[in-house]
Amino acid sequence: MMQEFKENMMKTFEMTDLGLMNYFLGIEVKQQEDSIFISQKKYIEALLKKFKMYDCKPVATPLVVNEKLQKDDGAQETDASRYRSLIGSLFYLTATRPDIMYATSLLSRFMQKPS
Repeated sequence: MMQEFKENMMKTFEMTDLGLMNYFLGIEVKQQEDSIFISQKKYIEALLKKFKMYDCKPVATPLVVNEKLQKDDGAQETDASRYRSLIGSLFYLTATRPDIMYATSLLSRFMQKPS
C-alpha cells in the first residue's frame, strides 16, 4: 500500500526518493512497516552537556511534588539569558516528551527574574 502511494506521488509530482527519513530538525526517526518511532536522544545529550548536567541522576518526575514556586524566593539571581536558553531548549524537547510540558511551562513563568 505504501509503495503504491509513493509511486502515485512520484507520478504526480516531480520528486526524488531519498529513502527512509533518519533525522529531521534534530529529531531521530525510525520507520518500520507498521510504526514510526521518534526521539531526540542526541539533542538531549547535547543539552545535558551544555548545561553541565550530564552526570545527573534521572528522576521519574521532572518537578518536585507539592513544591510552591515563588517569583521572589530570596535566592540569588541567576543568569537570565542562560535560563531562557534552557527553557527554550526544554520547550523544543516537548515535541517528543509531552510529559515535561507542565514543568517547562511552570518554570517559564520565571524567565524575567530567575533565581
